[in-house]
Amino acid sequence: MSIMMELKIVAAVVVKAEYQEELEKVFHNVVDGTHTEEGNISYELHQDIKNPLKYTFIEVWKSQAAIDSHNESAHFKAFVSAIEGKIDSLTVDVMKKIY
Repeated sequence: MSIMMELKIVAAVVVKAEYQEELEKVFHNVVDGTHTEEGNISYELHQDIKNPLKYTFIEVWKSQAAIDSHNESAHFKAFVSAIEGKIDSLTVDVMKKIY
């Protein structure tokens, strides 16, 4: 019996100010699309209080396979294409719970 390991992703995006309004719509679309994915447990978008240009996605997935499937989805590919050249930074951390 194989045990599925739940994984969490914290992805922080700092957008360029002139694209903020446009990218917020893009972010909403990827969140809405991801909520329909079978392997997704939760997918939330947060905005930094001190730096409103910084957005953080906090994601919970059933498995690495679910993340791989998400990365191939149309809504995620549209997100990746839409942010190109319009952000200052992107960091993505994939984590597992150990305690």
